[in-house]
Amino acid sequence: MKNKGKSMLSYLLSSAIVFGGIGQTVAAEGNNDANQGQQKISSEENVKQWLSEYEFYEDTRNGLIYDKVAINELKRFVTVIKEKNAKLGANTLDNLKVELDKNGDLKQTEMNELEMFEQLINQYEQAVQVEYIKEVALKSDLLLDIKHKLTIYLWGYATNNDFNEPTEVLLADILFNFYLSGKIVNKNAIGILKDISDQLDKNGNKINAHLNNAVKMTEKANEFLDKDLGIPAAKSYENAYKQVLHGLEKAGYTLNTEFFESTTDTDGDTITDGIEFQEGMNPFKKDTDGDGLEDNIEYEIKSTISPTKSDTDQNGISDADEDSDGDGLKNKDEQVHHTTLIKKDSDQDGLTDGFEVQQFDSLPTKDDSDSDGLSDGDELALKTNPNAADSDNDEVTDSQELHKQTIRQSFNQPEKSEITSVEVSFNATNNVNKTTRITTNKGNMKTANLYGLIGSPVRINTQSEFDKASIIFTYDEAQLGDTSEQELGVIWYNDEKEMFESLTSVLDTSKNTISIETTQLSEYMIVDKKKWLELWNKETDSSNKLDVNRDDPGDGELDSDGDGLSDTYEIEGMKTPYGIIYTNPGMKDTDGDGLSDGQEMGPLRTFTFEFFGITIHFEGFFPTSLPDQKDSDGDGIFDNEDSRPLTSDLSDLVIFQSDRPEGHDENGNVANDMKTDDYTGDEMTDISWMFHLQLLESYFPGILFDEFEMMSTDLFSTGEMEDVVLDMIDHFEEGTGADYSNQTLTQQASEHETTKAYVDYVKNALVDELKKNGGNLGALRFDNSTKATNTFYQNIQDNASYPTFSSWGDRIGGLTITVNDTWGNTISVKDFSVENNHFEGVMHVRLYDHFGLDQPDVEKMYVNLAGFRAWFVLQHHEDYDGEYKPFVSLMEMDIPFEGELSN
Repeated sequence: MKNKGKSMLSYLLSSAIVFGGIGQTVAAEGNNDANQGQQKISSEENVKQWLSEYEFYEDTRNGLIYDKVAINELKRFVTVIKEKNAKLGANTLDNLKVELDKNGDLKQTEMNELEMFEQLINQYEQAVQVEYIKEVALKSDLLLDIKHKLTIYLWGYATNNDFNEPTEVLLADILFNFYLSGKIVNKNAIGILKDISDQLDKNGNKINAHLNNAVKMTEKANEFLDKDLGIPAAKSYENAYKQVLHGLEKAGYTLNTEFFESTTDTDGDTITDGIEFQEGMNPFKKDTDGDGLEDNIEYEIKSTISPTKSDTDQNGISDADEDSDGDGLKNKDEQVHHTTLIKKDSDQDGLTDGFEVQQFDSLPTKDDSDSDGLSDGDELALKTNPNAADSDNDEVTDSQELHKQTIRQSFNQPEKSEITSVEVSFNATNNVNKTTRITTNKGNMKTANLYGLIGSPVRINTQSEFDKASIIFTYDEAQLGDTSEQELGVIWYNDEKEMFESLTSVLDTSKNTISIETTQLSEYMIVDKKKWLELWNKETDSSNKLDVNRDDPGDGELDSDGDGLSDTYEIEGMKTPYGIIYTNPGMKDTDGDGLSDGQEMGPLRTFTFEFFGITIHFEGFFPTSLPDQKDSDGDGIFDNEDSRPLTSDLSDLVIFQSDRPEGHDENGNVANDMKTDDYTGDEMTDISWMFHLQLLESYFPGILFDEFEMMSTDLFSTGEMEDVVLDMIDHFEEGTGADYSNQTLTQQASEHETTKAYVDYVKNALVDELKKNGGNLGALRFDNSTKATNTFYQNIQDNASYPTFSSWGDRIGGLTITVNDTWGNTISVKDFSVENNHFEGVMHVRLYDHFGLDQPDVEKMYVNLAGFRAWFVLQHHEDYDGEYKPFVSLMEMDIPFEGELSN
């Protein structure tokens, strides 16, 4: 909906309500001289009937939003009156004159009834802007007085005119928003007065009379509404609010901005009195709802449990008896132990709060209960006492004792399934499960492409100090192919010598294991010894034809292409740890990567060494890159541009994916808020009768888009975010369903405190994990099939909270209407490098959400808002045949990171 401004509203409404047909008379016919003598037909009863269907859901403290909706609807109603010349009856005019004469605000003698109506609407709009305080209270009764007069007008028009059905529903919706906002602000104000009255009564101050009067008048207003007496109901709400203001004045209080910004904390619950009044808590009681949980504890996670409701989810279990974070401790027990209700492991020691309290007898708020240098989680792993610094009383603290430990890693690699697990054991003073990582290394072509390799290379890194370690490799005999168990051996690559070395191993065919002992941890490979030795002992035809003992074996030999390799080598083959390599003697650069074949192969190396107890005389090459492949390591960078051509520099490697992918739920089904064309009109009115108006308007989608836009800009966004939400609505109307991104939206989201907290946690976890696994980024590759055993993934899932934008500032600032709770996120790493024990890279965070609604979005509070109902109808009504499509909103950011590897 490009550049559609609110100025179009009158035109659209006129087109829809005045000139439209759609099988019914869509005209507002006033009872004027043209139908004198006919039986008088009135819309009054129909409006009452429509109103009786509304649900006055008051589980919100925000009255402002309903008054803003009413303002927009009043302007639409004025269009109808002007187009059809609707009139008020004599009785209504007399009642209005009485009300208007009371304060003389309107000089009605100089204006006709329509001009007076429009001026009242203008006053109403101005009063909404200046009278509301923090959306929950009014400075005075002025706004309620204006609404009372407007109510007289509206019922007067309904009584004296025969409107079409859409206009009758529109009238009912305006009156509903009047009454609901009146009920809300009175309920809020009465609650404030009651809290103050209860407190002051203890000191002999009596303001109960005003409180009781306010309660009675509010109850009377509700009774009037039940009897379809809307005008006295509006007056009763006004009078009730006056009583509250009088009571507050006698108590020494004034409702103003300062009242709700008071920094005093009377009850000492760490929440200021101003916030407590604003949020409906009692600033004179630490536990407003009496459920046994103090307000500050519940307020911290108010999206889960409420400090003003003892059973927030109404499941029959009090909030105190719930376990909000699923850690095995009830909320009331978390309060006793001073743990948090939103984290399973409050002190981040690796143990859930419930386990520490109920089973381990350690402190859930202190990661090292006995201050011996070992966390409580480490003490559990090491089987020491978390409450004794020297568990065995040998005068050596637990953190200085050597503990025999084992760490085991299973592998699930369908393409490399020969090695099923690796187990490492050694003595260390700290918990090796936290300091040691066993990973496969597919990115190092020096080891991953070896001739005779069984499975993948295994890298073992530790931050613990040890003297000797034993390593057990378990293999799957059925996956060995033509390799005999008896031919299995273990080798490692000595970086200092730039040479592979064999290790003494013990084979146990009854257990399908091969084990070694070592004094240092490195990268290990299981090989087929027979194949390995065949290669290293093999004499190529080129070796037979050349004198390899000369300083330059190619000297004097024909080198047709001038690449530094004799034609004989290139034709007959060159021996390498990766097998025999052949190149084209007529091409200086066989693979066309910008490096000559000689540059890639390097110098011929000849030496004698012992491997698996056999003396080998090696004559061959250790290429720095492969001359027959442009990209030797397959990382997308040609060898001539790759600083590490035999080490795959992973690009855009996904390391974390939340359970709900973009556009889908955790089961892979299309998310409900991304669906279209899936509700009939009857199914919508089953959700709430209030959809009736939007369904009548659905013949003219422009009206629905206006309601959607006006709600979004008037109630839920400010500044630049107004432009963002309008742009998103335009994208929704275009109906492509394509992903959406916006620089302003991304900036607002990335600067939000919840985003910063999430990103910082993930970045620190990433750096910590890379330090532990020796910079092996490939080991962190996300795999949905192994995430249950993925330490990094589980750390994020258990301890990091996804960004969410639902605070009061988010609600009025634009992040709630555009995003609210992020649906999920994907985290990847790019530009990663390791050099001299220093690693660095860029963590790419991709937050995403759905700009669409599902049924829970339009139940309870939000169903009262016409804009949300309009949005839901546009997206889901079957008559639109999916024309307007929800979409995925993306917020992407790059976060640099770096760290140092352990020696």
